[in-house]
Amino acid sequence: MPPPQPKPHHQKRRKRKWRDKIKAIPVEPAEDVEKTLTKCQRCPEHRNRQGKFRLLINDGCFLCDACYRHEFPATAMLDEESDFRRNVKDIQHNITNTILDHVAEMKQPRQDDKGANGDSSSSSSFSSEIECRMCLERGFFRTCCKSYYCHQCYFQSGRCPKCNKDTPLTGLAAALNKEDPGRVAVGVSWLVSVLIVIIAITAVALLCWNASTFPVTISANQCRGWLPTCNLAVCIEHNEHEESGAFLPATQPYNDCDRSTSSHQVIASACVYDWEAYIWSNHSIGYDLCISSPREEHSRSASVSSSKPLLLYSNDNAGVYVFDDDFEFPLKEASAPWQEIINGKYSDACGVKRNPSERGSHGAFSPPDNKNALVFGGRQRRHATTQGLNVESGGTVEFHLKLGPLIQNDLNSECQAAFEGDVILEYNTNNAWTTIGTYPAWKYRGEAFQFISEIIPSDARTNSTQFRIRQPKFDEMRDHWAIDDFRVLSRLTPLWQDSEEYKQLGLKQSEDVKLAQCCLDTNQCSFFDKKRISFDSDICESISTAKSNGRLKTLELLILFTVLAAVGKVLYRLVSSRFTRIVKLNHIHSTNDDSGEEGTALFPRKKFSAISSLSWQYSVTFLLCGIMLLTIYRLLSASMIFHCMRRENSEDPLCRTDDVSFYISSFVAFCLDARVVGMLLTKVFFVENPRNRKALEVEVDLHPDRRYMRIDTGVVVPVCEITELQAKRRLFGWIVSSCYVMGGLPLALGSLTIQSLELGPEIDVLSPILGSLALLREVFGPSLFAKFWLCVGWLFAFRIDDRKEFGRAVRRKGLLQQFIVGFCLTPIVVMFTLLIRRVEDVSSTDNLILFIIFAVSGGLFGLLVGVFRGLPTTPDAYLTSWPRNCYAVTYYEKVRCPCIFSWNYCGEIHSRQVLLIISLDDMHGFRKSLMGNLSNKNES
Repeated sequence: MPPPQPKPHHQKRRKRKWRDKIKAIPVEPAEDVEKTLTKCQRCPEHRNRQGKFRLLINDGCFLCDACYRHEFPATAMLDEESDFRRNVKDIQHNITNTILDHVAEMKQPRQDDKGANGDSSSSSSFSSEIECRMCLERGFFRTCCKSYYCHQCYFQSGRCPKCNKDTPLTGLAAALNKEDPGRVAVGVSWLVSVLIVIIAITAVALLCWNASTFPVTISANQCRGWLPTCNLAVCIEHNEHEESGAFLPATQPYNDCDRSTSSHQVIASACVYDWEAYIWSNHSIGYDLCISSPREEHSRSASVSSSKPLLLYSNDNAGVYVFDDDFEFPLKEASAPWQEIINGKYSDACGVKRNPSERGSHGAFSPPDNKNALVFGGRQRRHATTQGLNVESGGTVEFHLKLGPLIQNDLNSECQAAFEGDVILEYNTNNAWTTIGTYPAWKYRGEAFQFISEIIPSDARTNSTQFRIRQPKFDEMRDHWAIDDFRVLSRLTPLWQDSEEYKQLGLKQSEDVKLAQCCLDTNQCSFFDKKRISFDSDICESISTAKSNGRLKTLELLILFTVLAAVGKVLYRLVSSRFTRIVKLNHIHSTNDDSGEEGTALFPRKKFSAISSLSWQYSVTFLLCGIMLLTIYRLLSASMIFHCMRRENSEDPLCRTDDVSFYISSFVAFCLDARVVGMLLTKVFFVENPRNRKALEVEVDLHPDRRYMRIDTGVVVPVCEITELQAKRRLFGWIVSSCYVMGGLPLALGSLTIQSLELGPEIDVLSPILGSLALLREVFGPSLFAKFWLCVGWLFAFRIDDRKEFGRAVRRKGLLQQFIVGFCLTPIVVMFTLLIRRVEDVSSTDNLILFIIFAVSGGLFGLLVGVFRGLPTTPDAYLTSWPRNCYAVTYYEKVRCPCIFSWNYCGEIHSRQVLLIISLDDMHGFRKSLMGNLSNKNES
C-alpha cells in the first residue's frame, strides 16, 4: 500500500469564522411574490383570486373582474368585452366561488363575504368617480340613470335627481307596477279554478252517490274497496236450526258447498268486508251476503239462470236450496234426494244448457262443466219424483226444460221430435197429486232449453212435500224431452229478522268472527276489540292456520309514515339550508346608524309592540291541552291501564298483552301531537309568563343600507320584498285562529283513540281520515288548515288584481320540475303502501291503471302546490290576543341556490310568498313606516 500523499496548500481546512454560523434566509421565487402582491383585495382569502391593478380606487389597488364590476359598474360597462363573454365569466366565477365558499364553511364557521357581494363602504377614502353628484359625499351607483348619488340626495324627494324616476324606500311601490301576466295566464288561472271546483263537486257527488247506493249485507258489515259491489258468487252450506227446524240465515264462519255432503245450500251474491280474514281463513269468514245493492240492481239480472246474476239475499230470493241436481258426475246424492226416476237417463242426447244456472264459484268449491241433462224417452211412464222436502215457508221450483225439436230425417236422432207430449209439474202432500203447471210441446220444443220458475202454492207448503215432473201422454217412439238444473228453493222463516233465535245467532256470530279476526290479527281487530272480548291467544290454535307475522295495521302504518315525514322534513331542511340560503340583508345587527336609535325623518327606524292578552293565550292553552288530556284519559281508560294498575288486578288476563306495537304507536303519536301543540303555543299564540311579561316587538328600519322589518322571533323580512299590506277585519282573525286551533288537535293520537268508541262500521273510516290528516299536517306544518282556507279563497277570487296575481303564479318557473317530482314520487309511495297492506289478488292491468291514476294525480298535485307557493297562501301568524282588526303583510321569501340554475328553477321552486298576520298597538304608524317616502303621496 503506497503512503498517503500530502494535501495541497490551497486544499487545507479553513478556520471557521462567526459569519459561517448564520443560516441563509430562503428567498421566495419572483413568481410567488408577484402572485401574493397581486391578489384581489376584496375577495376572501380562501378564494385566492388574482386581481388587476385598478388606478381609480384608493390611489390604486388590485381587484378581480367581479369585484371591479361591482365597485365600478358604470366604468365596467365601457369595456370592450362582449356581453356573452362577460356572462360566461360570471357563471364561471359563481360556480368557483360557491365551491370555495362551501369548502371554507366546512373548515370554519361561515362569515359574511366581503368584496363582490359585500359592503365596500367601510373604506374611509374613495375615488372621485363614485362621489355623489350633488353633495360630493360617497355615492352609490344608481341603475336608473347610471350615476352616483348618496342615499340622502337620492331618496329625499322620492324621485331620482337626474332621470326623475320614482325612488321608493319600500317594495310596495314596485308592487303597484307588477308585470302584467297577460290574458292567457289569467285565463289559465280561471281554468285551474274551474277544474278544481269541478273535481271537488264530482268527488262530493261521487261520495254521496256511493253512500246512497252502498251495498247492505245481512249482518250489517261494511263492504270494502273503492265503489264496492256484490260481485262474489258464493255457495255455502246451510243447516236447519236445531231447536225448531226453522230456516234462518247461515252464520259465519261459512262452509263452502261440497258436492258429496252438502244437502242444503245457499247460493247468493256477497261482498268482502275484511280481505285479510277472507284470504287467511281460506274464505270461511270476511265476506257477507248482500241483501241490497242499489248501484247494481238496474244493471244486473236477478234471475238465477242469467249470466252473472245479482242474487240478493232478501225478499223471494232469501232462502235455502233444499233440492239441487245438475245431473253431472259424480252424482249429488246429498242435495238431490230423488225417490224415483222412470225412463230418464243422464245424457246429452237432447243437448245441454249452454249457460247453466248460477251455482257459485268460490273458495274450494267450483261447479263441474255442464255436460249432461236428464233425458226422458222410453215406454209406459216418463217421470221423476223427489222425496219429501221442507217448504213450510213457501218457495219456488226452478228447472230448464226442452222438448224434442222438429227436424228432417230425425230417424237417426237420439232426441225425437215432440208433437203431443206435454209435460206437467205436480206436488203431493197427502197422497194426492196436484198440478202446478203444464208445459205444451209446441211451446217448449226447439233447439234451446227454456228456464221455468214456479212459485210453490200455499197448499203445498208443508215440511214434507213431494214434487214430480212427468209426461202423461206421449208417443213411445217420439216426444222425447229433457230437464236440466232442477232445484227447489225453500224460503226463510217469516220475520226471521225479529226472531229471538236469529238475534242469539247474530250475537254468537259477531263474537266468533271478532275472535277469528283477532286470532288472524287483521286490520279490523283493534287493540280495544281484544280488550273488549277478553282475547287470549291460546284459543287461536284451533281457529286459525295462517297468521300475519309482524304486519303493521293501517293506523300504525300511518303513524310510521308520519314519523318518516317528520324525519325527512328535518333532513330536507338541513340539506336545503346547507345548499340554499334565503336572501336577506347583510350586517343587520352590526350596522349602526349615526343618526340615533330612532333614525331620521327620511329613514325612520321604529318599534311597534303586538297587542297581548293573557286571557286569550291561556284560553287557547286550556283548550288545546284539555283536548289532549281528555284524549289521553280516554286512551288509557279504554286500554284498561287504570284497571291493571291496581294490585288486586295484576294477575287479570286482560292485563296481559303482546300488542307492543300499539303502545309504541300511541307514545309516538302523543309525541307528534305534543310537539305541534308546543310549536303553536310558543310560535303562534306566544303564551307569556304572567310574572315576566314581554310583548312581541316589530322593528322597521328603512335606511337604504338595511331596509328590513324584524320580529323578535328572529324573522327578518327585507322591505324590498314586501309586496302588499292589507287591513283585515275581526272575522279574518277568528277564521285564522280557528284554523290554527284545528291544527293543534291531537289528530295522531285521536286516530288511535277513536277506535275505542263503538261507532259502527259506517264511522270506522273516521280513524284513517284523522291519521291521514296527521300525516298531511306533518308535511305542510301546523298551518295546514289555514293554508287550505287561503287556497280556497284564491280559487274563488274574482277581482281582476287577484286574477292577475294568480296568473303570475301560473307563469312561475320550476312548475314542470314540481310536476315531474309529484309524477314520480306519488305512485311509488302509494303503490308501496298498497302492496304492504294488500292481500287480495289484483291483475296487472288493474295495477297499471292504479299506477297511471296515482302518477297523474301526484303530478297535478305537485303542479298545484307549485302554483300556490307563488300566492300568499303560507301564513306566518302572530295571534297574541283576541281576534281583532289586524294587518296582513305579504312578502316574497326568495331563496337562492348555489348552482348554475340558481336564478331559474331551484330558487323559484324553494321561494314562496308568505302572509304575515299581526295585530299591533299602532296600526297607522306601522303602515306609515312600511310605506316610507310613499306615505305622503298615498295620503295626498
